[in-house]
Amino acid sequence: MQALVSRDFPLELLKISAVGTSKEAIQNTGKWLDSFAKTMNLPFSFQMVMVPDMLDLKEDMFELDSEETVAVYSHFVLRCMVPQPDRLESVMRVIKSIHPSVTVVTEVEANHNSPIFVTRFIETLFFFSAYFDCVETCIEKNDPIRESLESQYFGNGIKNIVATEGEERKIRHVKIDIWREFFARYGMEELELSSSSLYQAELMSKRFPCGSSCTITMDGKTLLAGWKGTPLQSLSLWKFV
Repeated sequence: MQALVSRDFPLELLKISAVGTSKEAIQNTGKWLDSFAKTMNLPFSFQMVMVPDMLDLKEDMFELDSEETVAVYSHFVLRCMVPQPDRLESVMRVIKSIHPSVTVVTEVEANHNSPIFVTRFIETLFFFSAYFDCVETCIEKNDPIRESLESQYFGNGIKNIVATEGEERKIRHVKIDIWREFFARYGMEELELSSSSLYQAELMSKRFPCGSSCTITMDGKTLLAGWKGTPLQSLSLWKFV
């Protein structure tokens, strides 16, 4: 929002449509964004698109104008549908139908979808070791956020990845090379990140006391954010051609 306000050509209206299944969480986000937009005098509107199942998501649920520029931001969403390819493909068809100028994808950078247990175990060991080390360095031991991260997210995640099979294994993270193959099926082309965005990423990581251990690297056109050299997340830009 701050970048949009500082443009030479003022924005007529910023519209955000949030898709989800939890109404309360989306409402709270919308209120916060609306309040933030008002502090900068930015014309803003927020729409909730609630669906009980991602298979129910349709193009006509979005309030679109033919003269608008559409951008899609997928923040750790697609990974949740890897075990459900019908939902993943349905969402991709909807995204393509609304003709976005750009699609921004943030995902977990790990291979937790291997059918071979040993491969999955080793990948999980290195990935979560980096996360535990990051939390140990950056968050106080008695912080409730840390307790929640370690027990609920990390603990349950590790258990699901290494101790379940078949339909019970819900966590199936894949790396950017797999996402590239997947997006290519829909005629998507990867875009370069701007030099200013790369500079901002580096700048933000260094603002924190633990920033020296954060690593920002590139895999082709994709930005990888990690901890002490271990990639943890990816950010990439795509367009339909």
